Amino acid sequence: MKIETTRFGSQEVEQETILHFPNGLLSNTKGSDPQLKDFKLFHKEETDSEDEAAIVFWLQAVDNPDIAYEIMDPALVNFYYDIALPDEDYDLLESESTDEIVMMLMISEEKIEQQLEDSNNMAVINANVTEPLFINLNSKKAIHRSIKELDYDIFLNIPIVKLN
Repeated sequence: MKIETTRFGSQEVEQETILHFPNGLLSNTKGSDPQLKDFKLFHKEETDSEDEAAIVFWLQAVDNPDIAYEIMDPALVNFYYDIALPDEDYDLLESESTDEIVMMLMISEEKIEQQLEDSNNMAVINANVTEPLFINLNSKKAIHRSIKELDYDIFLNIPIVKLN
């Protein structure tokens, strides 16, 4: 099937790669439309260096080329969750195990100017840590969930740097 995107142009995608959100996205999500339930996950295949990994992914609405969200794996920045999803969520995800579910965070970038001699621009990434996406990569079902009413713990692993 062919989908139109503002970021990637016209794309030919396989129907079985489309993620379906049975309940859509949360209503407070910027640009969200409760009618949008099908999304395609894109990532940058080419990198500027061999060390650069695919950190940011784009969740592109299949039915609206203007709607795409930047998402990322929180573990890439040492941010970890321990969440007990209710049985209804596992049913929506068509999953019986947490092993087949990945969690992603919606992010946004803000460009700021460093107050340094060279005045380089720098980007700051803001992540919505209380409303993650849960995606079953096997069934291609996904949910966008506020964890405020769930039983959860959040861990941030910060590396310790020893100064000489």
